[in-house]
Amino acid sequence: MREVVKANFATMPFVVGTLLFLCALTFYYFAVVKIDYRNTALLDLPPYPDATEYFAQAKALLKDGWPSIQIGYDKLPSRYPFGYPALMLPWLKILPRGDAVLAPFRTNQTLGLLLLLTVFAFYTYLAMPLTGGFAALLLATLPGFFTFCRSSISEISASVLIVLAFMFAYLGVKEERRWKIYLSAVFLGLSLDIRIQSLFFAPLLLAMALFPIREMRWRWFLHCAALPVVFVLAAGPLLMFNTIQFHSPFKTGYDFWAPYLTEHQLLFRLRYVPTSAATLWRELTLRSHGCYAADIFGTGTSFVPSFILLVCTGLVFIRLNWFVGCAFLAGLSSLAATLSYLFGRDGRFYLPLLILFVALAALPVTWAAKMLFAGRRIIAALAILVLFAAACLGYPSRSGCKTLKADRSQAWDALHFTGPTVQSTQFVAQRVFAKLMRRQHGIVVADIDPVYLNALLPDSFAAAPVDENHNYKWSMTWRYGRSQAVALVERGLEQSLPVYALFTSPEEAATKQRRLPNIPGYEWRLVNNSRGNAAILKLTAIGSGQTAPAPE
Repeated sequence: MREVVKANFATMPFVVGTLLFLCALTFYYFAVVKIDYRNTALLDLPPYPDATEYFAQAKALLKDGWPSIQIGYDKLPSRYPFGYPALMLPWLKILPRGDAVLAPFRTNQTLGLLLLLTVFAFYTYLAMPLTGGFAALLLATLPGFFTFCRSSISEISASVLIVLAFMFAYLGVKEERRWKIYLSAVFLGLSLDIRIQSLFFAPLLLAMALFPIREMRWRWFLHCAALPVVFVLAAGPLLMFNTIQFHSPFKTGYDFWAPYLTEHQLLFRLRYVPTSAATLWRELTLRSHGCYAADIFGTGTSFVPSFILLVCTGLVFIRLNWFVGCAFLAGLSSLAATLSYLFGRDGRFYLPLLILFVALAALPVTWAAKMLFAGRRIIAALAILVLFAAACLGYPSRSGCKTLKADRSQAWDALHFTGPTVQSTQFVAQRVFAKLMRRQHGIVVADIDPVYLNALLPDSFAAAPVDENHNYKWSMTWRYGRSQAVALVERGLEQSLPVYALFTSPEEAATKQRRLPNIPGYEWRLVNNSRGNAAILKLTAIGSGQTAPAPE
């Protein structure tokens, strides 16, 4: 009889942990996977130019085997690494051509799901299924996590690799298996191919030095020396690309597109720390703050105070050891770098740390569940479980950067996500253009991001800006202004290529038509009769009787 009771008690943590994990998966499905992006403005791939360049690089990798963006006929480097675009390739091959724009979103949804599975599997492997269930549910309901899992930018992809690096570093030290720490270095190095800021987690690799010296000291030293080599080799694709593209492994697309920032060393400065810290404090104290990427893909909230209180409580339950010191040093290094980063006010750059904090937040919840089951310290246990429930519900919190009340539940808002608007005007405009000009070729100028248009339109078209008012005007190496627009149009006319102008609506066309390149002997004529969706103009010789192409 005792053996049966003992067996039932042993299986209970696994059953409860599995139920919590299923709850996490259910929430993730309704908050992230089930979103119909066609009813949102997200198909326009905001915020620019991040998502647009990621998507364009992925299309270029699939087509040419080399990451690039296209403006007019020029193939140019992106300012962002190619790691995240490389992860899109499987989805680009699966999705129909008309749905290719969904590849960034499907990639992040998949990575988020894999991270949830990995977290629960990790704790189950450690014989801690109950903690795994709590951690999975905390992760799934973390506002920053589900917000960027439904985004089109690289935060989740980099965070997954960083979390895997911490997991294998921990297992390597715990089980004294050096190959797991080498694998940790590989994951951390690969994360640099997605986000260069991952470099600041490098102190985690000090874990290799924690191995007891039970053999010849020189072998221990060689392992410590080999680990940074493995890390650099894993980051090698990015370093090689930078060397080929910019003639230095330490130069990036920012040196090409925003040289003023890099030449004057403006990306990281101590004077940014007070502003970044104040933004975090405003979010922690439920005060209004600026609008950032999280407002595009969600409510603008990345974490809630109850979650941070749970994390602080978890510090009491940590068993101090040298690995905890390495992990703390890595996290502190990343936090300091992000606070001093030019764009450190944007909460998305803290996402890897927030996800790692889940491991701390799950510790007191597990303790509280055990105490409640044992009938001990019930008041403290109930207080922690109430905090856990508040963290999962995301209550209290603020939704939106301009709201005054802090009475929202992030879990509720996540399940009722509708996106910023009901229509992707730029996506619809290019789709109308591609359908009307099917099986044709030519040049199209537009105020729509040219990188976005070139990634979506058929290869027979080359898209370029109308004039110098575009997102790529800061480069000192590559220039595109009114004179270049005129030269491009004249080149097309010399080659007997039709030249079009694309606007998102007739109203926009009427307002911006005067900015179009002015070619003597030619005029811009409206060639489509659609209303509201797009306005297409064609450069036509004055006096010619050309009419609009018939819809196919």
